[in-house]
Amino acid sequence: MKIILILSLSLLLASCGFKIVNQQNMDIIDIQSINVIGEKRIGYSLKNNILLISKSNSKNKYDVQIKITKKKTNKIKDSGGKVTRYNLSIAANLELINLDNKKKIQRIFLRNADYNIAKIHSDTITNEKKTALNITKQLSEDIISFITLSMRNK
Repeated sequence: MKIILILSLSLLLASCGFKIVNQQNMDIIDIQSINVIGEKRIGYSLKNNILLISKSNSKNKYDVQIKITKKKTNKIKDSGGKVTRYNLSIAANLELINLDNKKKIQRIFLRNADYNIAKIHSDTITNEKKTALNITKQLSEDIISFITLSMRNK
């Protein structure tokens, strides 16, 4: 009984493997160039994430321009008037330019998050960088979803 169980489990597990779930998005867009204006660190991360969906054998050839603005505002102040929490807001103005017919697709993406002030200034800077990184990840997911949906519905 144990031998049959071991053989059947090994046969079932041998056929497991990685398979791409959504193959229809593989050749959806070919991004020729990405021009980033504004925050360089955020733009670099967005640019690399967006280039992951670009395939050179696609028929849809586009140039991309992204204008990034970052804004830090006071969120909460204590009774002494000192700021204890900031709100970080990052906006990305995306413009897709079709190289064949020069049509433009524009969209503004906005994400924001809060972070706390720490007792040590370097910890506050670390909190701000982590928050900016999380917002950048969310923005890149939003932009990639928008691009794939707009190219599919084209």
